[in-house]
Amino acid sequence: MEVINGNKIYERINDKDDVLYILLAGTTKISTINGISAAGESPELTKLTPVLDSEIIYSGKCLSYNVIPMTSNGIPTPAIITRASNEVSKINTLIIDSGLMEYPKIPFLYTGLKEAKKFSEETALENYENAVNYGEYIGKLIDNKYKYIFIAESVPGGTTTAYAVLKALGYDYMTSSSLKDNPGIIKNDLVEKAFKRIRLNRNDYNNIIKEYGDYMMALSIGISRNVKKSNIIYSGGTQMANVYLLDKLMNRSKNRYVFTTKYIMNDDHNLMKNIVNDNVMYSNTDFSGINGLKYYENGYVKEGTGFGATFGLSYIFSEDENMIYDNIKRVYNSFLN
Repeated sequence: MEVINGNKIYERINDKDDVLYILLAGTTKISTINGISAAGESPELTKLTPVLDSEIIYSGKCLSYNVIPMTSNGIPTPAIITRASNEVSKINTLIIDSGLMEYPKIPFLYTGLKEAKKFSEETALENYENAVNYGEYIGKLIDNKYKYIFIAESVPGGTTTAYAVLKALGYDYMTSSSLKDNPGIIKNDLVEKAFKRIRLNRNDYNNIIKEYGDYMMALSIGISRNVKKSNIIYSGGTQMANVYLLDKLMNRSKNRYVFTTKYIMNDDHNLMKNIVNDNVMYSNTDFSGINGLKYYENGYVKEGTGFGATFGLSYIFSEDENMIYDNIKRVYNSFLN
């Protein structure tokens, strides 16, 4: 089985200095609703997951709290995979505050956007315009500095905001979930409440994101708007497929792709193929030999922090799967000691 399948743009990548990995780390109050997200030991603790994911990816350690982000049944964050993969590939990393409730103890780009609100009850993004402006500024700085810009996310509850935005755009696709059993009924109920609160024209893209989205979406749109020469690879699952669609509708950008995992392609094949079409690629990972991560093979987590893309990049630069898996085991075990 090929390690990477799909669009062949990855075959052009041959120099780590041509690559920038960006993590858009943020929160939405949607994640605190019971049953929405597995990205934390409890709904309330999901707000800490982006902080700890950022610290793990940058430093290999949880610095703010002596706890590893995991689901209520003990399945660890995919940030472990991203950290281990980035150690192998040695690519540049940038963490951006995309609506954090607390701030990580690592170097990161501060925006002060704060958390997104519950879209079912009120406007989600009070500072939407500022977020887009921040993104445009960042995009202008990095354009043509790197040939390949990989944009990933750590936003618990983000598949629910993505579902709301897709529904508002007129796309009737259920987004994926970090939970094994997708909470589709809860997502639908929240969207129905939101649409009763305010219903928008499907072409009113800015207000759709402002009312129902999260700051990761707004920053991504702004970044892409000013990236004219570089390729952007949205690294993630259905959240990033939604961003890819928004980018296409709002910016009419070219050289945009989505890099995901086999788990997303197995679960959400129609959404990925119909929205991203031939611009999707994915990694064929197998974590069955790693305690904790082996549950990914049973439908848990599926994506997050762009681990499909970062695993793929580590293979591009090393061509050694065994070394990558050994490093993932090493990083995982470092949190158990």
